[in-house]
Formats: sequence, structure tokens, C-alpha cells
Amino acid sequence: MRNDIIQNACDNALVVNTAASDWHGVATHVLAVETQGLPSRQDEIRERLLAQHGIYDRDGQIRATELTLRIKLAYSHGQPCVPELRNAEDETLLAGLYSLVEEGSLKTRILFASVSADTLMSPEIEYLPQQNVVFAVHAEVDDVPTLLPRIKHLIECGYRVVLDETGSDEALQPLVAATQAVRVDASRYDAIHLDSMLRSLRAMGARQLIAAHIRNAETLEVSRQLGFDLFQGAFVTQTGGKAGVDVPVNRLRVLELIDRVMAHTDMAEVEALLKMDAVLSYRLLRFANSAGCGVVHEVTSISQVLQQMGHGALYRWLTLLLHVSGKSGSTGQAVLKRALTRACFMQALAGKSLQPVNGDELYLTGLFSVLGEMLNMPMQDAVASLNLGSAIKQALVSGSGTHAGFLELALACEENNETRIANGSAQCMVTYIDVNIALINALISAEEAAL
Repeated sequence: MRNDIIQNACDNALVVNTAASDWHGVATHVLAVETQGLPSRQDEIRERLLAQHGIYDRDGQIRATELTLRIKLAYSHGQPCVPELRNAEDETLLAGLYSLVEEGSLKTRILFASVSADTLMSPEIEYLPQQNVVFAVHAEVDDVPTLLPRIKHLIECGYRVVLDETGSDEALQPLVAATQAVRVDASRYDAIHLDSMLRSLRAMGARQLIAAHIRNAETLEVSRQLGFDLFQGAFVTQTGGKAGVDVPVNRLRVLELIDRVMAHTDMAEVEALLKMDAVLSYRLLRFANSAGCGVVHEVTSISQVLQQMGHGALYRWLTLLLHVSGKSGSTGQAVLKRALTRACFMQALAGKSLQPVNGDELYLTGLFSVLGEMLNMPMQDAVASLNLGSAIKQALVSGSGTHAGFLELALACEENNETRIANGSAQCMVTYIDVNIALINALISAEEAAL
């Protein structure tokens, strides 16, 4: 694949880099369309060009659908041809809207179309049906004198207009108050700044607020708690706009982690804190596996995830988590203590076994062995959102593989079953003395963790 074409993993749109040295600005969209000698159907071509993404309300109902390009042009604002490139994208988008109108397939559907300020000024957009189309436009402060009368005119004609991806600059207040809604990129902010922006926009007269680019459960839950009205993004589409039920995390532990991350503490120290908590570790791995986080490889250790995320992404996740967390009850604490005991026990035996085995993988296997119980669902479903290494997942889901033997030994120790302990020790190639020492140290570690 050429260097000037890259795949955007967040929204599955192909991005063409127009700033590449070998791009001459002639062709922007190339599609492989099999016609077999027959005229191409309009709906097939439109399907190849355009994608549709639901926008959900707080009850999980689709309120509108956004029409977006499957192929997008990547360009810097310093390029002289930026207006022409953006207009070309808008023309493709509007052509798709016109074709849907011609087919008569819109009926009562509401479609969002993100367009440039120049396109919004065009009289041609007024041929689209007012009851079906919502225009979303990004505006700078310099655009206010030009856009404000145009937006008011469109609203008088029956159209709806959304202010797209705006900040909370007070100079934009006339546009915020005039439009029907403001859309915010929720993935760009931590919970504190997201809350501050929402308050500012409400004070500026925003009628509705849309949280966009939601890629994980934490961002969706925080957006709901802060009072956003509508939600969209990869995670929202996957879950139907409803936040799942999560086991609460220990707020004191989260605050301690935030303090360490803000001080740019070495990741090894952060890892040591995280590894003591099964819920935090589970939610970290689930967040790391969400769209746009950047962790793309199979996970075999907490350290691997932390190094790929870095302090910035980790801080944003922790602030989101702080807003949706609470103190777990006594039953939950008992389960977490059991998980930590298993994890420490299994990791300790990795260094004593006569067979080669990864201690970090054994730790995660033990730590996540209670996920089904914590989440009240089958283990296979519990680990589905985690990109765990195959050996870990095999042990947890099917109870097979080398790691499963160490987990079986941990379970045997919990039940104090002498026969199973003897058989498990032999299978894991560890001595009975090593098992006893590892178990005592694991119990001490779990008690000292103050879960």
C-alpha cells in the first residue's frame, strides 16, 4: 500500500494524504465497482461512498443518523487548495443526500450532514427537505458575522443547524444560542474539562448537547452523568446507546493513581498499584481495547498496556473513571481479595516451576479468574472485550493449556483439597514447599492491599 494512503481505525474511513509529495490533486476517490457490463445501481455506488452512524438519546433510541464519507481527504490547513478539497467532500455528501431524496427513502428519517461554512452559505442546500436534514457546521470566531444571519435564515426556513466541534469561546455565543444543538468531541477531553465545557456551553445558551466520538464505556457513562442529551461514536453504536452495568471501583485507589500519574511517576510504580485491583485492571484492558486508544497487540501484561498508553491517556481514563466510580461493598471486596491472592500465588510459582512459563501472564490469569462472578456473566462474555493473550484466554474460557494448570492449583489451595494440590503441584512441576510459601506470601499481599 502506498504511503499516502492510510487506514483510519477509528471510523473505518480511508484517508488520502493530499500533502504527500507524489499526490498531484487530480483524483481523490477511486472505487472498485463491478458492473459486469450493466449500468451501476445508484444505491450500490452510494453505499460504497457513504456510511451511516446512529445518534442515540438517553433512552438508547436512535434520534438521527449521520451521513459520512467512507473515504476522507487528509490535508493540513496550510495547503492552498483546502477550500476546494473540503468542497469536493461536501459535494459528494450532498449528492448522496439528493439521491436519497430522489428515491423517496427518507420518509421520517433525520440525517445529519457535516458541511463547511462555505457549503452552508450555498443556496443549493435549500433544495433538500427541511424535515429530514440537519446541517452540522464548524465555525471559527471570524465566521460569526457571516454565519449568524445565514443560520437564522435556514432556521426560519425550517432547517435545523448544529454547531459542530466548537470550543467554549464566548465570542461564539451568538452561534451557540442560535443553533439547535452543539456537538462536542468527547474523546478529546478528560472528565474535568468535559464538565467545564458543558457548563460553559449551557451558560452560553446551548439548547442541546451532543457527545461525539465516544469510544469506550467510561466516556459514555461520564457524558450521561454530566447531562449530554445525545450520544454518538463507535462504542455507542456497538452497545445501542446504553451504558453497561459495571462493577464499581475503589475511588481512593483511583485518586491515588491520579496523583502518581500527575507527578509523572515511573510506570513501574503505577503498575504496582494497578495490579493490586482486579476491577481496575479489567477496566484498563477494556479501555485499551476500545477504538482509538492505540493498543493494538494482544495483551499479556499490565506493563505492556501502560507503556503504550503513556501518562496523558492514562490520566484522561482515570479522571473519567473517577466520575463513574464508587466504593465496592464487602462482598465485592472478598471477591477482589480472592482474585489478588490467586494472581500473586500463580506469579510466584512461575519462578519455581521447572517448565518455562510467563509470570505476568499467570498473574493476569489469576486476577481475571473472577470476572464471570464479578460481572455476573459467562467467562467467555466477560473477556470478550479484552484483547488478552491466547494462553490467558484459553485458561479462563476453556480451562485448558499450561496456565489452566496453575489456576487449578490455586483453586485447590482455596478448598484445601490435598489430593488436588498434590496432583496440581506435579502438573505444574513445583514442590509442595514452594506451593505453601507462595500461598502464604499471596495471602499476606492480599491483606496488605487494603481493598
